[in-house]
Formats: sequence, structure tokens, C-alpha cells
Amino acid sequence: MKSYTKLTLNLFCIIFTITTLASIAVNLPFGRTTDTYSHILDRAVLCLIASIVVNIILNIKFKSKIYEFIVPYIVFISLALFYIFLSGFWQELHPNAYRDIFINDTIAYIVIFPFIKLYYKKRR
Repeated sequence: MKSYTKLTLNLFCIIFTITTLASIAVNLPFGRTTDTYSHILDRAVLCLIASIVVNIILNIKFKSKIYEFIVPYIVFISLALFYIFLSGFWQELHPNAYRDIFINDTIAYIVIFPFIKLYYKKRR
């Protein structure tokens, strides 16, 4: 259990750092220099969800490499969209909130998951 928690926290830190730096790199050229605290907290929650899902799924053996990539994505994106739905109860959602989460998190997953998978295989 201790190694599971440690790996989840490590994944969270890595994913949160990468997504925050990517957000800065995309937004600064367009003159957007501020992020709201709630937006940063939402990013942290989504990164924590991703870390937990990836850590759980990495311990499941799939017969197909495609399933190994698709199943965690489906679980993660479903939980991310559900979190956005829930967050609508305490904050106003942007009209394109679901579309933005779907696109941003899909791109982040496609970019980050292979590196996590590679790291996990080398760690074993």
C-alpha cells in the first residue's frame, strides 16, 4: 500500500507539473497571464484522478496493447467529465467546459501515458 501511495503521489506531481507548464506555454503567447485559483484546483483534482486511474490500471494485465491504452483512457475521461458535472454545482461552468476537458485531457493522456508506461516498465 505504501508503494502504491508513493507512486500515485509521484505520478500526480509529474502530471500536474507537465500540465501546468503546458498551460503556461499555450496561454502566455495569447496574452492570458492569469489563472484562477479554482482553475488550478480543478487541474489538481483532474491530475489526481489521472494518477489514481493510471496507477490502478498499470497493475492490471491486459492481453492487448490497445486495451492497455484505451481502458485507462475511458475510465479517466469518464471520471473527468463526471467531476466537471459535479463541479457545476458549486461553480459556474464555461459553456464549452465539457468539450474543453475532453480535448485537453485527451491530448494530455496521449502525450503523457506512454512515458508513464515506459517508466513503469523500466521500474519493474
